[in-house]
Amino acid sequence: MSSERARLEEAIQQLLVQLDELREAIRVVQARSLTLSSEIQEIRMAYETLSNIQRVSQREVLASLDRNGYVFAKAQLLVTDEAIVRIGKEYYTALPIDKVKSILTEYEKDLTEELKETEAELRRLTELYSQIQKKVQEYVASLQRLEEGVKRQ
Repeated sequence: MSSERARLEEAIQQLLVQLDELREAIRVVQARSLTLSSEIQEIRMAYETLSNIQRVSQREVLASLDRNGYVFAKAQLLVTDEAIVRIGKEYYTALPIDKVKSILTEYEKDLTEELKETEAELRRLTELYSQIQKKVQEYVASLQRLEEGVKRQ
């Protein structure tokens, strides 16, 4: 019985290590999911802002001086039919607003696909975590039954 107990305890310890690793992987994937969702929202806001500028030829705008919108400055747009868009890691170009909106739509589509993949990975990791957790519970119950059997003897 001692070897059975040792085997169960070792199996439980190994599963607990796996649970810790999975918990960290889940945290990382959740953070990526939140980042992607935030990026998609930023793209949608940029698209909507460009649509408004295009529709009303608005020249006066409030420009955010930081990413979180803590500080704004009033600004005058010199050009309302073009915008500067990132086309690579550190490459930007001025293009007509319709073209910029098209690029933003492609960015959004790519990020949405990545978000779907990330969410699928999160579901897979969560399911695996649940399965391992159940296995730990089974082993702990077996260990308790084994110990109860030893106490009765």
